[in-house]
Amino acid sequence: MNVGCARSRNATGARGGRSGLRAFLLSCVAWLAGCASFDEEVYLAPAYSRYSRAGGGTESEALAGAVRLRNASPRGALTHWALRPLVSEYREPNGDSLTRFLVPLGTISHAGDEHVNQLLPVWRYQSGLDANGQPVWKFLSLPGIFWSHDASGRVVRAFFPFGGVIENFATFDRITFVLFPLYLRTEREGRVSTNWLFPFFNRTTGTGGTSGRIWPLFGHNSFEGQYDRWFFLWPFFHWQHNDLAKPPNARERRWMFWPLIGHTAKGTYDAWTFLWPFFGYARDTETGFWAWDGPWPFVRIHGGGRHPPSEKRVRFWPFYSHYVGDGLDKYNYLWPIVQTSVENYPDRIRRAAYVLPLWQRWRETTVDGHESSWEKLWPLYQNYVGRDDSRFAFPALNPLWHLPVIDDHYAWIYELWTREVEHDVIHERVWGGIYRREHDRFEDRRYFLGLWSRRQFVEGGEPIEAHSLLFGLLRWRTSASRGVDWLVPACPGPGWPLERSHEERTPTESPHLVEEDARP
Repeated sequence: MNVGCARSRNATGARGGRSGLRAFLLSCVAWLAGCASFDEEVYLAPAYSRYSRAGGGTESEALAGAVRLRNASPRGALTHWALRPLVSEYREPNGDSLTRFLVPLGTISHAGDEHVNQLLPVWRYQSGLDANGQPVWKFLSLPGIFWSHDASGRVVRAFFPFGGVIENFATFDRITFVLFPLYLRTEREGRVSTNWLFPFFNRTTGTGGTSGRIWPLFGHNSFEGQYDRWFFLWPFFHWQHNDLAKPPNARERRWMFWPLIGHTAKGTYDAWTFLWPFFGYARDTETGFWAWDGPWPFVRIHGGGRHPPSEKRVRFWPFYSHYVGDGLDKYNYLWPIVQTSVENYPDRIRRAAYVLPLWQRWRETTVDGHESSWEKLWPLYQNYVGRDDSRFAFPALNPLWHLPVIDDHYAWIYELWTREVEHDVIHERVWGGIYRREHDRFEDRRYFLGLWSRRQFVEGGEPIEAHSLLFGLLRWRTSASRGVDWLVPACPGPGWPLERSHEERTPTESPHLVEEDARP
């Protein structure tokens, strides 16, 4: 009897086990059938997310924002990738691209036929085509390596300070050196300057005439029709005639017995220097301009000038200064802590105020009435508002001025909340992508971890609102005509299609958006 009962229980257990296995397998099949496909959104921030980006295209983000990929469409070309803060790249449809690494020092750019690769100040490589369409390239790196190739196929090399040739560099046509400073020769627009034991011995010939020096005993540097300059027992005795192409009364004459006294005269302008650079006085009897320095750099006062309007300055450094000139009106208090300024340009006016490092603000107004502004209350927030775009971020730990490239590569580490607006496109993000909003005129999508998401769009002219809960296990949509429709699971959710709706939403369909979409 007991044996029979045991057999009966074993048979029942076996049938129950097989039924449980079938139920488990059917559950797995149902779950797999409900998995999000590669054309649907997955939101598991901050670990990984793949979603439709407002304004078009898709974005994938991983590791709280350290990894970022953007595509032009769900199955379209890659337009941007980043491994922040180390490296990022933006690609244009025409094939141009810009890669940044070790920001702000390194860039790699491709623009048409030109390629530039640099890590400042370590190296710089540039290649492209000359005016005749022939390939040329240059390479410069520390500790003084220069290598270039011109259209004729000729290659020039230099390894500073040992020897070499450098062409078309730093305004010079050609630089030749051997065991610098033993020998150095420079050429620029037909003017050839040869140096031995630079800077002691020099001779210059060619365009502009002949010059030379035996430093520090004497030196003569002249250019026919431009200037004539001498020194003796440098730095003590100096004499110059400048602006030689002008009439005699418009030429500049200078002399100095350093550091005791110096004099500059040009027409009605007259200036004296005493114990350079500490004391100086200047005046122009024709314009009324006058200036006083002393003791430099603490006190500087100058003004006057009737035609043309002259600059004016009052400085008692570091307590107070005021400067007016060349379209700028600027005040400093306890330099460099407090600063206010008004800058007048032909096409705009900029007003700025800074209390470093806590407060920075500027506002621009163009002649056609458009305004843009930027402000930062460090370390709490920063807010930029342009003509067609804006960006707000909290907090703002970077004490530097407005540098979007720096923020793009580093600020994701500490920004808890950001809001970016461009026309009718809104991107909102909480640190790591824990919460995100992607809004444009077609859809409004919001996400919170993998737990919740809402999608608002229009289908067949009717507003639709869809919801996803618990990593896509529960999904439904509501509309006025059909009420509630349950959707199949799409784990790990939310499972919305990466391709956005193409029917425009109107303020009537979503009245709350009118106020929400106002710029900060």
